[in-house]
Amino acid sequence: MKETLKKKLFVIIPLAIVLIGGITFAIIKNKQNAAPAPAPTTTKKKISSPVNLIPVSERPYVRLEPSSDGHYISITIQEVKKTATNLEYEMEYQTGSMLQGFGGALSLSKLPVIEKKLFGSQSAGGAITYHEDIKGGNLELQFAGSENYAVKSAWRYFTNTAKESKFSSQDAKFSISNADLSKYSYIVIYNSPGFPGKLKQELLSDPYVVSSDRDLKAISSSFEIGIRHNGAGTIMGYDGQEWQELETSFADGINTASGPLMDVYVLVQQ
Repeated sequence: MKETLKKKLFVIIPLAIVLIGGITFAIIKNKQNAAPAPAPTTTKKKISSPVNLIPVSERPYVRLEPSSDGHYISITIQEVKKTATNLEYEMEYQTGSMLQGFGGALSLSKLPVIEKKLFGSQSAGGAITYHEDIKGGNLELQFAGSENYAVKSAWRYFTNTAKESKFSSQDAKFSISNADLSKYSYIVIYNSPGFPGKLKQELLSDPYVVSSDRDLKAISSSFEIGIRHNGAGTIMGYDGQEWQELETSFADGINTASGPLMDVYVLVQQ
């Protein structure tokens, strides 16, 4: 009797295991068929144009200006020579030993276009953290139109706690000095991608824009300008309406001139 029971169990148990396994597999398969597979995710890749390929004469005239408290900076697209409908920008800057940045997009339907951005971060609740010890960085502009193009250039930022009166560009080729600059708290020297209007002479330097937390043109005394180059040239300044030629001298690899503050400075062929 016991022998017969053992034989029956020997046959029934494996069959039960196979049956349970088959049912489980069928249930899982039905669930897989019932739940559609998630659609594959796609990431839109940003299309970037190579930077600084177009001639300087075709590049946009751009200004950077710090706010009165030094916590914000305004990007002004003043003039666009090569037709574009909009742009995307990326600003990077060094704060202490860290590299920070921000970006955005602007329509160019009407110029000038001004974008004011925070040096810092703001939480969802509105609390603001300001970045300190800002030294400067780079600004890249990607223009979109019938022909896409991009420009990138450097800027230098000064928090003038030492009451200095002489400042130089990030590339160390441009300098500006005036005793009254010691009264200004924040100063930016920017290698603008391009310049306003037209120049007949051959360009020998970047266009340099100097701005501050207050109007520098309120200073009535002359500014001393220096532009380093391996030969003699002529320093020119844009007064907001037209280009002015400044009397220039050359010594020890530096072209120097003096005069009232100009919106933009360049060195051109004599």
